[in-house]
Amino acid sequence: MTADLVPPPALDAQSPTTAARPSRRRRWGGFAVKLTVTVAALVIALPDADGRAVASRLAAAEPGWIALAIAIVLVQTVVSAHRWRRAARATGIRLRTRTALRALLVANGLGQALPASIGTDAARLALIRRPDRPITALVSGVVLDRAAGLTGLAIAAAAALALLPRIGVHAEAAPELGLLPVAAAVIGLAPVLAAALLARRRPTRQPGPSATTRKARLAAGAGRILDDIARLGRRPRLAWRLLAPTLFVHALTGLAFWAVARALGLDLDPLAGIALGILLATAATLPIAIAGWGVREGAAVALLPLAGLSAADAFAVSIAFGLMLLAAGIAGLAAWLLPAGD
Repeated sequence: MTADLVPPPALDAQSPTTAARPSRRRRWGGFAVKLTVTVAALVIALPDADGRAVASRLAAAEPGWIALAIAIVLVQTVVSAHRWRRAARATGIRLRTRTALRALLVANGLGQALPASIGTDAARLALIRRPDRPITALVSGVVLDRAAGLTGLAIAAAAALALLPRIGVHAEAAPELGLLPVAAAVIGLAPVLAAALLARRRPTRQPGPSATTRKARLAAGAGRILDDIARLGRRPRLAWRLLAPTLFVHALTGLAFWAVARALGLDLDPLAGIALGILLATAATLPIAIAGWGVREGAAVALLPLAGLSAADAFAVSIAFGLMLLAAGIAGLAAWLLPAGD
């Protein structure tokens, strides 16, 4: 994921090309790595599944259940938009529901359709940026929202793991599943740790002309993020108001996964579908593949047979789930045609 939609800081006028080339190379290098991981993970997971059986399952998908799954994802986006508005308000930014929802729908759609060049967080920042909205406050609100989302995902994944034995899934056969909540927590803390490191560069004296450099601006922005997080820690009621909708959002993710499983004719208990869907969504958040593809399928082939599904069914439902998310994202892009509603 890159921040291509956010206007970059001004480059040195003497060497714009030199400054731009490393960034471009890093973007393409990151894309190449993610593409390699995605293809490799799909290739590794596919031999465990019968290709014809996978194709047969996908061809027999019931459109009604897929439509229900897409509707659930859209409801999930509405809830996520309300959470983002609360996070933004904590940083002094007031967003209308329409503004936040439009930005989130478009950003999620770009993240699904153009994962190589568009980051969802960068996209929504660009879509709501205005002269009267300080960029540091906007970034801080997005970081708070992202941290709340991933913290909630870690909690939801831990709850899903604890639930597996009660629904007949013997997770002890795959002890590595216990790393999923840890991974979600680490990913959620990453922006906070990065902000802490950058904030150490803040000047201790009155800033002079040299403080207008890019590093100084980054340090000031990071300091703002840390200040907002500290303020949130002193307001547990507000923290809960960010966490509660997050847990509901992840439950909806699991429910959408169950609906996709039903679309393929898989006899999966709703509670089991929700728990398994949350775990697959957690695996897909690892920032090592394109939009979670490959990693999600590998996790499905390893996890879902523990619930009695064949490897072919596990691979098929994961592919169908990814395609459903892609369809929902593309549908959300239609919001770009609507007025911003600022």
